[in-house]
Parts: sequence; structure tokens; C-alpha cells
Amino acid sequence: MKSYGITDIGNVRKYNQDYSLECDDPIGNLDNLYVVCDGLGGRNAGEYASSTAAENFFDLVENSELENPLAIFKEAITEVNEIVFNEGQEPEYQGMATTLVAATVMDGVVYVANVGDSRAYIVGDEMTQITWDHSYVGELMRRGKITKEEARFHNKNNVITRAIGAEETVEPDYFQVELEKGEIILLCTDGLYNMLSERTIQAVINARGSLRAKAEKLVDLANEAGGKDNIAAVLIAQ
Repeated sequence: MKSYGITDIGNVRKYNQDYSLECDDPIGNLDNLYVVCDGLGGRNAGEYASSTAAENFFDLVENSELENPLAIFKEAITEVNEIVFNEGQEPEYQGMATTLVAATVMDGVVYVANVGDSRAYIVGDEMTQITWDHSYVGELMRRGKITKEEARFHNKNNVITRAIGAEETVEPDYFQVELEKGEIILLCTDGLYNMLSERTIQAVINARGSLRAKAEKLVDLANEAGGKDNIAAVLIAQ
């Protein structure tokens, strides 16, 4: 696997609360590992929450004795949630929380876990969202009340219903999808997909060029569209 990850503060925020980590080589019992976290706006120390969650997630995966990718993810997320929640009881970090989306590719299958509204997509001839957002507008979309495009501009599109560290326990979603030849995985935060249509994102990813050039182009376009939030994008290819 090969990957490129980038985060950007955007045009409005004072701090960059998005955080990503990428490893194309074996880590613990996984062949590779990628994670994106977004410290929740309005929470104290969102920047610290996202980096703490991502780094501890990597450490826990590396030291896990389990073999099933989704079991490894479940174990790591349970412990990461406990870490972030407990540190969030300290006055300096009171109430901190973060989204988390993680992926690994094993034998041509993409395994994904997510909490919150950071997303995983598979991009090829079509652009398919793997994850479901744990958010107010995500629930509206699941019920067929609004479209994805309407969700981008909804006045409550920042209301999260699940997050790492928000409660003592958390319930992630898990997915596994076969990866076809030539398809690219995208992990990203709402600072990307709320600024750009899926058609635009797909066109950039399917254009010629390196993963780095594509990721940087996505960030540039998101900022040109307003850059109203921090932006994170990780592109992963076979």
C-alpha cells in the first residue's frame, strides 16, 4: 500500500484540530494502518483530543495480540475512548472529544471503523461512502429526509451524536469492503466534504498525478470554497 495524508487549518479556525497518521507497513498484526481524527468544535482541547486519540490508537493496535482486524479496532477504540474520557475529566481538558475513522487493507479487503462524522470513501468509477455519519444530519439522511448535498449546507451539520471521549463508553460502526483494482480509499473530515461536492472530490482523485498532488489539490479547493473548518484528507492506494 501507499498513502499520503495532509491536514490544514482552513481559513477560519484559530487552531487545527484535525489529525492524521499513516503507516503503509505492517503494524502489529495488521498489514498497514490509517486514521483520521477531528477534535470537536466547541470542546476544550479538541486539538489535544484528536492527537491523543490517533497516537494511542496506533500504539494499541501495534501491541494487540488479536488477529481479526475489526476485533483489533474494537479493542483499540474501547481503550482510546477510556483514555480520552478520563483525561477529559481534568480541568485543562474538560469535555474534550474527537471523531475517529480508521482503516486497514488486508488481502484486498478494506476494514473500517468509525465514531463521529469523519468519513471513509472508496473512489473509482463511482464514489462510495463506506461509513455512516454519527450526526444529526446523518440521521436525517438515513431517514431519507435530506440529500447529501442538502446536508452540506444544513445549519446543524456540526451536531455530532457519537464521539471518542464524550461518554464513558462508545459504540463504533464497523465495515469491510472488497477493494477493486485501481480504487483509492479516502479518509477525511467534514472540513473537506462539507466544502466540496462528491463529484469534485471524485474528479480530483481520478485525475492523473501522485497521491500527494491529489490530496493537496483537495485541500486547496476546500479552502477556495471557503475553508470554514479544518481539513484532513488521507489517500490510500494499492
